[in-house]
Amino acid sequence: MEQNRGLAKPEQLSERVQRLRAPNPGPMTLTGTNTYLVGSGREMVVIDPGPQIESHLQAIVAVSKAQQKPVRQILVTHGHPDHFPGAEQLSKMTGAPVVAYREATFPHQDSLDDRQRVTLDGATLLAIYTPGHAIDHLCFYLEEEQALFTGDNILGQGTTVIAPPKGDMSAYLASLRLLEENWASARVIYGGHGPEVTAPDAKIREYILHRQARQQQLEEALQRSSGTIPQLVEQIYQDVDRRLWPAAARQVLAYLIMLEDEGRVTSEVISSAELSATDVAMLNPATTGVDPVAAAELGISGQPGSGLEKVKKYSLTT
Repeated sequence: MEQNRGLAKPEQLSERVQRLRAPNPGPMTLTGTNTYLVGSGREMVVIDPGPQIESHLQAIVAVSKAQQKPVRQILVTHGHPDHFPGAEQLSKMTGAPVVAYREATFPHQDSLDDRQRVTLDGATLLAIYTPGHAIDHLCFYLEEEQALFTGDNILGQGTTVIAPPKGDMSAYLASLRLLEENWASARVIYGGHGPEVTAPDAKIREYILHRQARQQQLEEALQRSSGTIPQLVEQIYQDVDRRLWPAAARQVLAYLIMLEDEGRVTSEVISSAELSATDVAMLNPATTGVDPVAAAELGISGQPGSGLEKVKKYSLTT
């Protein structure tokens, strides 16, 4: 008992679901990454162990031992650094395999396909392939409780970042529509960050309407005049803290890629000399001292190709 003193205690959210929140709060992670322990019988699965924080991983193991429920599998919704890295160490601590989408590029022992089930004593989880925020993103549906674990596709508060090249707005909107069509009747949403959502249908609809509104703002801006991404951000995100404009730039880029693929927008490469120093910083933010989660979410690494090197001007097709 002494060795467990000071470790975080789980919140009992339902008969089968407990939550431990990782101590990694931040602009992208809100109050921290939500780790879920799922199971009502003689075993449990862990969803998203989060970053490799020793005290958090020890807390997971302590719950497993105290409740005499061995960890059978470690499920990861996607490979961003606030969700995956702890899985490797937790696997060593428990002997449980790491399980992820079959095309995930981070290390995992077992793979899941879309609509494949994970069954354990007292609980059944359906894997749902939901790309957009990340190309390897899975949601999980706990059938016995009509509970939807949404990773970063839907958060408990705020909206999620869709940042190319690994973020795909078209795929993300399709994933939201998939969830609305098939799982809007869920009883609760457990997101990767923030509190649980007790009105899933309203939350999914809110997310879809938010994206539609931003797209409409973008199209209206382009109807007024062709523009670069910094010019479009300045028009669309006037009410957003300027420190978040690099993230907004990548959101705008995600919409523009989708609209260009649909033939609704055209682009031309222009000289970077047409940009101000502020514009350049927005398109290619410094990575020194940047939180690795933020860097992963925004698709920046300081390596060639991680910024928006090609400066383009965008126009609506006539």
